[in-house]
Amino acid sequence: MSAARELTPEEVAEGRRGITDELLTATQIQALVKRMDASKTKWRKLRRQGKTAEYEAKLKEENESLYFNYPSLFQMHAEDRLDQTFFEMLQLKRRIEKGEITAEQASTLVGQQLFSRFVPQALSPSAPPPAPRLSYEEYCRQMGQE
Repeated sequence: MSAARELTPEEVAEGRRGITDELLTATQIQALVKRMDASKTKWRKLRRQGKTAEYEAKLKEENESLYFNYPSLFQMHAEDRLDQTFFEMLQLKRRIEKGEITAEQASTLVGQQLFSRFVPQALSPSAPPPAPRLSYEEYCRQMGQE
């Protein structure tokens, strides 16, 4: 697993035109990721040919807003590491936006989910392993979002 992606000073300077101070809604973030889906499909031939640098450059070029404003999210999606957790986080963000919960309550919920997913097995080797997470693609298929 790669470390969280952070922009280099050169990338920040390059991206000044693309970095916004605007906080995007969960729906806007999801739309940026869906737009990147199209880019991934369009340029997958490069990836299959092992031309990773060219593939990532094309994704960056077509998805600058996601790349510069959410670099870790961009990287995870480029590396096919997004899973249903992404959608769960978007749902919590939507609930915050609607005023149903506070950011602190959402943080508590995430902590509880992570605790119940990983701690029992860490404390007891006989505990069942955490349930597998649906991949991004599997989740989209299951929810009819493709």
